[in-house]
Amino acid sequence: MHCLRLAVLFTTAALLPACSPPIACTEEYRPAVQITVVDTQGRRQPDARVTYVRGDEPERQAECVPLTTGTGCDQWWAGPDEPGSFVITARSADGTRTVKQSVSVEGDLCHADTELVRLTLPD
Repeated sequence: MHCLRLAVLFTTAALLPACSPPIACTEEYRPAVQITVVDTQGRRQPDARVTYVRGDEPERQAECVPLTTGTGCDQWWAGPDEPGSFVITARSADGTRTVKQSVSVEGDLCHADTELVRLTLPD
């Protein structure tokens, strides 16, 4: 029995250096995906409608980042500050033009590595 206790003690001691200290995450928020919507001439489409699906979750509206002047969105943010697979959809304001793109977002235990996506609405 004494040998078993020593074996457990040595095994536990050998594993301790492999443990890392706790990770200190910052409180900044990063969107998983940052989206810009343009037309085929490269002009921004501030009145586009942007949604996303993350994994097998339901479809959600992307968050509008407002223009500094005028109305509409300069860009959109999709997803929480977490990695994952996303499908981003942009629709023209009148609903006649649509574009979709899949994107995989990497990250660590604290934050997503924000992916920049530029969607071009077809003519």
